[in-house]
Formats: sequence, structure tokens, C-alpha cells
Amino acid sequence: MKEELNILIQAQYPLIYLITPEEERAEQAISNIVKDNAEYKRIFVWTVTRGMVEYGQPRQATQHNTVSPEAAIEWTIRQKDSGIFIFKDLHPFIDGPVITRWLRDGIASFKGTNKVIILMSPLQNLPIELEKEAVVLDYPLPNLTELNQVLSERLLKSNSSRLNTETREKLLKAALGLTKDEAEKVFRKAQVKAGRLTENEVEIVLSEKKHLIRRNGILEYIEEDETIDSVGGLEELKRWLRQRSNAFTERAREYGLPQPKGMLILGIPGCGKSLIAKTTSRLWGLPLLRLDMGRVYDGSTVGRSEANLRNALKTAESISPVILFIDELDKAFAGGGGSGDSDGGTSGRIFGSFLTWMQEKKSPVFVMATANRVERLPGEFLRKGRFDEIFF
Repeated sequence: MKEELNILIQAQYPLIYLITPEEERAEQAISNIVKDNAEYKRIFVWTVTRGMVEYGQPRQATQHNTVSPEAAIEWTIRQKDSGIFIFKDLHPFIDGPVITRWLRDGIASFKGTNKVIILMSPLQNLPIELEKEAVVLDYPLPNLTELNQVLSERLLKSNSSRLNTETREKLLKAALGLTKDEAEKVFRKAQVKAGRLTENEVEIVLSEKKHLIRRNGILEYIEEDETIDSVGGLEELKRWLRQRSNAFTERAREYGLPQPKGMLILGIPGCGKSLIAKTTSRLWGLPLLRLDMGRVYDGSTVGRSEANLRNALKTAESISPVILFIDELDKAFAGGGGSGDSDGGTSGRIFGSFLTWMQEKKSPVFVMATANRVERLPGEFLRKGRFDEIFF
């Protein structure tokens, strides 16, 4: 993603919408791009509290009369020198006709110049007037390399003894799916609680991670004590699952086996559908995340529901391999294939985004879905290839 951002900046794309909650990390990445790019001389950052401030300068060094979004965009257009202009959290204002018009004027004036506006926000809200002009990028969560750097800095600050390779790998994998700041806090908490970081503190990291995942209420980290042997009958289904118990291992990748994509379990209430999903987590040795579709829908802000789904799927991908459990799929997406007039098309967009993600995903996220009434499911869910197998 950083390479993609670098290419867009070099190609003089005038408007980039960067979706991320990690402002500092994204700013640092943009700063590194500018250092390697002689055409772009300066970076400016706008916030509604401080106005326009040059990156790296004291926060009090505000450019005059740039606190309002309109004034800030006008000031950006008037700048003769090349530069990158970062606008943080412009999404509450961007729907206003004046802001939209100023941005379109800016895009028109930037043609042939080395000036770029980057809108940085944790959620996407793009007016239809700007959809053809902007490029939308999801800034990914830290990978193992970046988390390793965070862990090394924590050990250095605390003068802790060096970790062996196996312990370090376990701690890093336990922290996957966290932001850089969250990982730093979790490592610090584990260190404070135990005095030093060792393999025993992996459970502390995992426990804290569960709290962080539960925080937004959309994803739930589920632990199940029962084994798959507790499920009565369903021998064909259990045989299918046991055959694929090592499908996500590195050995399976080296052998060339394709990764399972998902399964749909249909049946009347009370026949063990949810229990099968939960016990599969223990059988495969993978974490289980439950996606609460009811909490995905949020009518408080335009685009909020879509952002909720994107963030949940991004979190699941970042801690993969993982099982993503969706209970009562028929109720969650019953109206997804319809017109969606009653909710402004939100259901249709959520449904389309989820189908596209299922089709295109490369990460090892196994979708386990359950449903009671198959006739309520849109036909797109049931076509061959969406799920590896459908069981009744």
C-alpha cells in the first residue's frame, strides 16, 4: 500500500483519500515518500483546531486564517510551490456544497503541478461530485516487520534482556491486528504486569487484544471449551472439517493446496449449527471472530455502516489465519439483494461489498456462516464457488 501511495503521488494524482485511524504512522510514511522525491518540497497538515501547520514545525506555528476548511483549501490553491497538503478529519464538512466546490477548484488548478491533497480519516465519506476525481486507499494495519520494530524499541527502552526467536515470533503473532499504538500499549502492559517480556506474556497480549477487538462491538472474540466430539451426529460435516484441519499450515502452502474459503450450514434452529462453528476453532487451532451484522448497520452518519464492515474485515484479515463466524446469515442479508430504498441503499452496498470481499480475498479468512431459511438468502450467496461447501 505504501508503494501504491508513492506511485499515486509521483503520478501527480491531485486528490487521495486515505482511510486510517493511525494518523502519525501515515504521516511518517508520507514524509518518507517526500524525502525520496525531490519534486515535493514541503508537507502541510490541516486540522480544524490548529488550521494549516507545516509538518515537523511546532503545533503553534499556524498559518493565519486557515482554521476554517474553506480558507485552508483556498490557501492551498494559492501556494505556488509544490507540496503535499494533508487534511485530517475533513469528512464532517466535505458534504457541504462550498467545501466540495473548493476541492473541485483545487483539483482543476493542480493539473500539471506537483501539488497533492490527501484527505486522512478513519472513515470514508466522499460526495458523488468527487468520486471520479479521488483515489481511495485503505492504509493497512502494521505487519510483522513493523510490530517487530515496536517490540524492539520497547525492549530497548526498558533495558530488558533479548528475546529468543521463538518467543519474539509468538509475541508478534499475538499482536497482529493491532495498530502501532495499541501494540505498544499491550507490550508495555505485559511488561509492567510480569516485570519483563517472555513467552508467558503471550496470554496477556492475547487477552488485551480480545478487549480491543470487542471495543467497537462489531467483532467478538469467542473461546469455546467444547470439542467437535460434543456435537451429535453430522458425521459427514465433521469428516469434511477434519480433512481440512491442517489446510492453513505452511506445509499445506508448500504442497500447493488451496486455502478453504468458507462453508454455509443450513438447518432448523437447535440442530448444532453454531456449536459446529465454535468447535471448529479448537479443531483447527485458529482464533474465532464472530461478526455481528446487526451492529454493522449504523445510520448515524452517511457511510458509517460501510466503514464498519470494512474495518471489521480488515481486522479479520490482519490476524489471519482466522475463522470469521456469521450467525443467522439469512436475517443479516435478507434484504441485501433488494432495492434498499427504505435505508437509502445501505443494505445493498453492504451486501455488495461483502460479496466482493468473499470473492476477491487472498488472506486465509475462513467464513463460517449459518442460516435457518435458505429461501430468504439472495441467490448470489448460493452460487458455486462462493462457499467451498453447503451443508444441511
